[in-house]
Amino acid sequence: MSTAVILDDDALHHLGEQLGDSGILCGFLDRYLALLEQRIARLERALAAADRDDWIDAVLSLKTSSAMAGAQALTEEAARLQRESACWPWWCTPTRASVTRRAECISGLRRLAAETARQLRAFLLQVADSTRAADSRCT
Repeated sequence: MSTAVILDDDALHHLGEQLGDSGILCGFLDRYLALLEQRIARLERALAAADRDDWIDAVLSLKTSSAMAGAQALTEEAARLQRESACWPWWCTPTRASVTRRAECISGLRRLAAETARQLRAFLLQVADSTRAADSRCT
């Protein structure tokens, strides 16, 4: 599992500047958070079904969406899983070790996703607070 910084604050602030509207940024991050559990569940289903194509697609979905949302640790973990996908038959072999490894993989992803979500929600609260403060200065 990755030991990277969970969120890339610089990337989040840069995205906010690019979008030019904190409401759009918050909406994007809210949608990312709403879909995060579904992305992890899709990975779990692909592993359980030994569906390599769906696994690869789900890993890429998690990696790219996480990169856009500044979720650095999830991005790096998804990139690692993408590299490991080259050894796909090992993942599908129903041995005790592979079953344990798959369970640990999904469990680790769930913990990392939960921490990412916690930190993104804190970031969203900061954005909302600074938006309210800026609005009160303008009135």
